[in-house]
Amino acid sequence: MAPGSPRSFPVALALAALFLALAAAPAFALKVTTWNLLAYDQTTCVGRQPHFRTVMAAMNPDVVIAQELNSAAGKDSFLVNVLNVVQPGEWTGTWLALGTEGGAIFWKPAKVNVQNITSVATGGPRPALVGLVKPVGYLKNPGWFRLYSIHFKAGTADTATRHMECSNLRTTLNNQVTTVVGTNFLLGGDTNFYGDWESGYQRLTESQADNDGRCLDLYSMPGTWNQFAYRTVHTQCPCLSGCGPNFSGGGMDDRFDMILQSTSLRDGAGLDLIPTGYKAFGNDGQHYNDNIDGGGFNTAVPLSVATALRNAADHIPVVLELQLPAKTSAPHAFALGDAIVGATHALPLTVANSGPTPADTLRYTLTAPAGFGAPAGNFKAASGVAGNAHSISLVTSTTGVKAGTLTVNSNDPDTLAKSVALSGRVLAHAAPSLDSAAVLTAQSLDLGQYPAVGFPDGEVRVHNKGWGALQARLSVASANITGGAGRFSIPGGFTPALLSGTGQTWPVRFDAVGATAESTYTATLTFGTADEALPGATALSNLTVSLQARVSAAGVEVGGGALRFMPPRPNPARGVTEMAFELPTELAVDLAVYDLGGRRLATLASGRMSAGQHSVRWDAGLADGRKTAAGLYFVRFTAGGLTKVSRLVLLP
Repeated sequence: MAPGSPRSFPVALALAALFLALAAAPAFALKVTTWNLLAYDQTTCVGRQPHFRTVMAAMNPDVVIAQELNSAAGKDSFLVNVLNVVQPGEWTGTWLALGTEGGAIFWKPAKVNVQNITSVATGGPRPALVGLVKPVGYLKNPGWFRLYSIHFKAGTADTATRHMECSNLRTTLNNQVTTVVGTNFLLGGDTNFYGDWESGYQRLTESQADNDGRCLDLYSMPGTWNQFAYRTVHTQCPCLSGCGPNFSGGGMDDRFDMILQSTSLRDGAGLDLIPTGYKAFGNDGQHYNDNIDGGGFNTAVPLSVATALRNAADHIPVVLELQLPAKTSAPHAFALGDAIVGATHALPLTVANSGPTPADTLRYTLTAPAGFGAPAGNFKAASGVAGNAHSISLVTSTTGVKAGTLTVNSNDPDTLAKSVALSGRVLAHAAPSLDSAAVLTAQSLDLGQYPAVGFPDGEVRVHNKGWGALQARLSVASANITGGAGRFSIPGGFTPALLSGTGQTWPVRFDAVGATAESTYTATLTFGTADEALPGATALSNLTVSLQARVSAAGVEVGGGALRFMPPRPNPARGVTEMAFELPTELAVDLAVYDLGGRRLATLASGRMSAGQHSVRWDAGLADGRKTAAGLYFVRFTAGGLTKVSRLVLLP
């Protein structure tokens, strides 16, 4: 221990204030610890293991670099009897022989993966141990760091040796930062430095022509460190006197142990030091030149932990907490669904920062593809919160299937440009019609002339004209009948329908019981229609059907005729087929051919026709001159309340 007397420095008050800030345990993303375990091996340290366990349970680090761990068996002992007792199954580690002693790095695989563990010659008695630390979930260099474990030559007379070690190590750092694995590194361990005047300390921290390997110290501490003003950062010795074997004793009065940082870990962005998380663990600043639990108290840790620190080793650990880089959380795909042309349609897409709290703030912008819209500007998202909901809109000026990639450009080192696949469809309005071949919004339905009993039901069919994949479905929401003395109705009541390409038929009934003979009853059936319930939906044209029924005193006889329909013949047919029907009186007739989907292919007769026998021939021709393909079709005849449907097979 170097002699020293308490002196006042301008930094004393600042250090005292910093100590008060450190007293609270901050949240952290990753905690790194260095600890000189004092000649730890598997046989002589059994009695100290309970003390190590108490400290480790209180400290709860994620990565530990250990000096004076003198054998692989000692590493196994510390792993089995300390770390994995405190946190069973959570730890692994690697040991290396380092000159006159050994060193190890331990880590929690659930938090980090440590690779490329090797040693680096310093020219001194003990090489440095180095490993590449990759926090779980971070795939690229900006989220990783190299961790060096050092133990420089001890003694007040060995400053020249420490200078040589640090000069060689600084050269290694300068070279490795640019040629190996990136700029982030931590250098920690037992330095045996006595003050900032040591040329080895200066070599590590000085500005050089090549500053890639420059180390930064969070504390500015001019002069010799063995003094009262610097009491909050001392790491040796937690025991004043009467200590165990190999303990140096003398109480808390030297700062030998530290963790220095690369400049990239002090730039306030990405992977970075949490200043309030850097401390000499258990040092409450109130035990200068005393036991760390002297007086039966310690305000930094529970007294039991302070006592364990006094008995475990002649150094206390130094801990450093890191914030990890931001991570972009957004869906890989985002579907806006369907909207109708002209609609205003947007849905919220959430972008969050999924980095472990307190990760760096996520900073990002949004770039939307053609066919979509996204808010402009610069956005921020802290870790540990729900994130930001952004209104992503679908451009609905034209119909079509919309697809593209939204880009979230951010400071997430693994995903500088995250892609979100956007999709949506813009549909045309539905087209209500009483006919499948043309838009027809009004027509007549004549139920014929019959006695007060015997009126057959008629029917009305509603279509969504021209429906396809890019047209909204038709909502037939209501059906109201006015007039007709209340005698017209839809049997069983009206059931709303949502129509795509297949039409819907509703029966219409006339109740002639008690009706006045030789009277004509008329009414209007109105269907209320609209687009299906999508953004941009609107009410559409009403469909109106003029209903008529004539009540006769006796049966209908016109020239001895009757209302009949004869199915097509020949059937199956090749080329031409013929349909015949007979009308008892002049009636409105509709004779048409439909396909299996209910689409009208050809109209063979339409309008009012005279009483008598009629015949219609069809050569399978369509309105545009093409011929109908072979297959199964339906012929539908409607007149005077009579509806007949016959199957028709056309042969090749």
